[in-house]
Amino acid sequence: MKGAEKQGDSYFEAIVEAFDGLVYVCSPDNRIEFVNSQVVARQGRDMIGKPCHKALYGRDEVCPWCAEQSVFGGKAIRWEFMNPNDGRWYYNMAKPIVNADGSVSKLTLCVDITEKKRAENALVESERRLRTLMNNLPGIVYRCRADEMFTMAFASRGSKRLLGFEPHELLDSGPNAYHRIVHPDDRSNMIDLIRKSVSEKRPFSFIYRIRTAKGEEKWVYEQGEGVFDGDGRLVALEGFICDVTAYKEVELDLRKENMRLRSSMSERYRFGDIIGKSAGMQQVYDLILKAAGSDASVIISGESGSGKELAARAIHRLSDRREKAFVPVNCGAIPKDLMEREFFGHLKGAFTGAHTDKSGLLDAADGGTLFLDEIGEISPDMQVKLLRVLDGAGYTPLGGGTVQKSDFRVIAATNRDLVGLVKQGRMREDFFYRIRILPITIPPLRKRREDIPLLIDHFLSAQAGAGAAPAHVSAGVRETMENYPWPGNVRELQNALHTYLTLGELDLTGRIATGGAEAERPSEEPARPEGFRDRVKAFEKQILMNALERHRWHRGKTAAALHLNYKTLQRKMKAYGIV
Repeated sequence: MKGAEKQGDSYFEAIVEAFDGLVYVCSPDNRIEFVNSQVVARQGRDMIGKPCHKALYGRDEVCPWCAEQSVFGGKAIRWEFMNPNDGRWYYNMAKPIVNADGSVSKLTLCVDITEKKRAENALVESERRLRTLMNNLPGIVYRCRADEMFTMAFASRGSKRLLGFEPHELLDSGPNAYHRIVHPDDRSNMIDLIRKSVSEKRPFSFIYRIRTAKGEEKWVYEQGEGVFDGDGRLVALEGFICDVTAYKEVELDLRKENMRLRSSMSERYRFGDIIGKSAGMQQVYDLILKAAGSDASVIISGESGSGKELAARAIHRLSDRREKAFVPVNCGAIPKDLMEREFFGHLKGAFTGAHTDKSGLLDAADGGTLFLDEIGEISPDMQVKLLRVLDGAGYTPLGGGTVQKSDFRVIAATNRDLVGLVKQGRMREDFFYRIRILPITIPPLRKRREDIPLLIDHFLSAQAGAGAAPAHVSAGVRETMENYPWPGNVRELQNALHTYLTLGELDLTGRIATGGAEAERPSEEPARPEGFRDRVKAFEKQILMNALERHRWHRGKTAAALHLNYKTLQRKMKAYGIV
């Protein structure tokens, strides 16, 4: 028997030595009988025969969990404590051992749980911080159950500020449950949208109306997503709700203003200084309204004299930048070697003759709109520098070393084929796409002839002045003007009408109509050139007029485009009476 007992003791010692923790046995009088090597390694002294509380914990009194005598009474116990000797946390499990004489010893297994305890404390602190953050957010942080109505299971204290309800009032299915305070017209749409988003396992966001505890109506923005378990089943919804009433009211006001403008356009056939009732112009008006509501770059295309600058000014006047400057720039009128100086400005001494600092066009447009007419005339080198400014890199005035920035919106205009310029390498592709975000095309006057009578009446009224009766234009002259193709578009019409009111005759490339009785007879056609030479002259004059209009009456550019000597162009203009 003694051999068996010795063998059993060996097994016991082997087992406790293999245990990853502290093992000790206390006698019935609570003195240490046995410890494993880990206890000795940690305590650093022999403890056999010493009171448990003194040997292990440095306590003069019996530990509370030992004082209960539950183990010695035959009952196992478990507890956690921090050892004052090393400042670490331990989990203990003590079980009774009944000796041969009927007395009870205590076997204790002890595991170091310091890291686990630190993680628990960090989690508690993290949850406290999260709870503090959620409760101090201006909106509501929530968690909903995965039931039919997605009833709230948790709401942050922001509900009191946003809705006037305490968080607990929004939970479950009570009289103030959250889905009940959603506006009746929005409730079913909200639930349907959430269900669809959850079924597709994607986040959701939407704006809807709610009613507060005081009966006030507010607009709120909600964003959330479903929480799914490992099997893909929905277990909850989590999200955030915030007040967007002020932003929504601004949006609604803008929509009302938009509708008012549309109604005004349909009644008066005009948009600010732009005149036209044709379908093409109605489309232009729509695009102007959309562009005014954005801050993106706009490119306005159209023939010379079609009203591109008027459209640009309308966009500026309706935009959030209307209180700041509208800075028009004719890019074709700035010499290429002066363009950088004009745009970026210069400092005193930057070059010969720079006696003072001078701000550039970008400075003048800060906060407002920079209108770049004839954008195709800007050189590729200058395009690179402007592109850097548009991308937020800023610019440096000539002679300066400090980067400056200007907050402006670009509206460009052109009567040229920019895609063709890109293909020819005369316009950078990245610059083209940077300015061509919102394209608007102004139709030529010949494609909206129904607008010509409106334009005639408008210019006649403007010529007469406020309170004065507009001048009379005969039916024959009106018919001639309405049938003329107007290669110079609205500008040519305005100038021709001004000449007619001044000289009493209308000269449209060889077609002359007067205000006399002959013009009143609708059966009589205006005189047309009959002979070959007359037709050639009329055709040549038409070519000259078209070229001059395309180049905004810049004679040097017109001569170059027609491959004519400058003096030859002047001679031909004089011969045809083109002034």
